[in-house]
Amino acid sequence: MATKTFYVVQPYVLGKRGALKAGQAREARSAADAERLAQRLSATGAGAIAFSREVDPESDDAEPPILIASYGRVPEGAFEAG
Repeated sequence: MATKTFYVVQPYVLGKRGALKAGQAREARSAADAERLAQRLSATGAGAIAFSREVDPESDDAEPPILIASYGRVPEGAFEAG
Protein backbone atom coordinates (compact mmCIF):
# COMPACT_ATOMS: atom_id res chain seq x y z
CA MET A 1 0.00 0.00 0.00
CA ALA A 2 1.75 3.18 -1.21
CA THR A 3 0.50 6.34 0.43
CA LYS A 4 0.80 9.94 -0.67
CA THR A 5 0.92 12.94 1.64
CA PHE A 6 -1.36 15.83 0.74
CA TYR A 7 -0.77 19.28 2.23
CA VAL A 8 -3.90 21.39 2.39
CA VAL A 9 -4.69 24.96 3.43
CA GLN A 10 -8.26 25.81 4.36
CA PRO A 11 -8.87 29.59 4.56
CA TYR A 12 -11.84 31.16 6.33
CA VAL A 13 -13.57 34.44 5.52
CA LEU A 14 -16.21 36.51 7.25
CA GLY A 15 -19.66 36.06 5.79
CA LYS A 16 -22.81 38.02 6.38
CA ARG A 17 -23.31 39.11 9.97
CA GLY A 18 -19.71 38.19 10.78
CA ALA A 19 -20.13 34.43 10.52
CA LEU A 20 -17.01 32.47 9.55
CA LYS A 21 -17.27 30.65 6.23
CA ALA A 22 -14.84 28.26 4.55
CA GLY A 23 -13.08 29.63 1.50
CA GLN A 24 -11.59 27.63 -1.36
CA ALA A 25 -9.19 24.97 -0.02
CA ARG A 26 -5.75 24.93 -1.65
CA GLU A 27 -3.14 22.22 -2.00
CA ALA A 28 0.49 23.01 -1.14
CA ARG A 29 3.73 21.26 -2.10
CA SER A 30 5.12 20.81 1.42
CA ALA A 31 4.36 21.40 5.08
CA ALA A 32 6.46 24.58 5.02
CA ASP A 33 4.61 25.87 1.95
CA ALA A 34 1.26 25.08 3.57
CA GLU A 35 2.24 26.95 6.73
CA ARG A 36 3.39 30.02 4.76
CA LEU A 37 0.24 30.01 2.62
CA ALA A 38 -2.03 29.70 5.67
CA GLN A 39 -0.26 32.62 7.34
CA ARG A 40 -0.53 34.74 4.18
CA LEU A 41 -4.23 33.91 3.63
CA SER A 42 -5.07 34.68 7.25
CA ALA A 43 -3.71 38.20 6.75
CA THR A 44 -6.27 38.91 4.01
CA GLY A 45 -9.15 36.85 5.45
CA ALA A 46 -10.37 35.86 8.88
CA GLY A 47 -7.99 32.93 9.37
CA ALA A 48 -6.66 29.68 7.94
CA ILE A 49 -5.49 26.22 8.92
CA ALA A 50 -2.81 24.09 7.27
CA PHE A 51 -2.85 20.32 7.62
CA SER A 52 -1.48 17.17 6.04
CA ARG A 53 -3.18 13.89 5.31
CA GLU A 54 -1.79 10.51 4.24
CA VAL A 55 -3.96 8.92 1.52
CA ASP A 56 -3.69 5.62 -0.34
CA PRO A 57 -4.67 6.65 -3.88
CA GLU A 58 -5.53 3.09 -4.89
CA SER A 59 -8.05 2.44 -2.13
CA ASP A 60 -8.92 6.03 -1.07
CA ASP A 61 -8.11 5.04 2.53
CA ALA A 62 -6.94 8.07 4.50
CA GLU A 63 -5.27 8.62 7.84
CA PRO A 64 -6.62 11.31 10.17
CA PRO A 65 -5.38 14.80 9.28
CA ILE A 66 -2.41 16.28 11.14
CA LEU A 67 -2.54 19.97 11.99
CA ILE A 68 0.48 21.94 10.77
CA ALA A 69 -0.60 25.47 11.73
CA SER A 70 -3.61 27.60 12.58
CA TYR A 71 -3.75 31.38 12.12
CA GLY A 72 -6.39 33.98 12.91
CA ARG A 73 -10.03 33.11 13.45
CA VAL A 74 -11.26 29.66 12.48
CA PRO A 75 -14.57 28.01 13.39
CA GLU A 76 -14.56 26.01 16.59
CA GLY A 77 -13.90 22.37 15.71
CA ALA A 78 -12.77 23.24 12.16
CA PHE A 79 -9.83 20.90 12.28
CA GLU A 80 -11.82 17.97 13.65
CA ALA A 81 -14.29 18.35 10.76
CA GLY A 82 -11.44 18.16 8.18
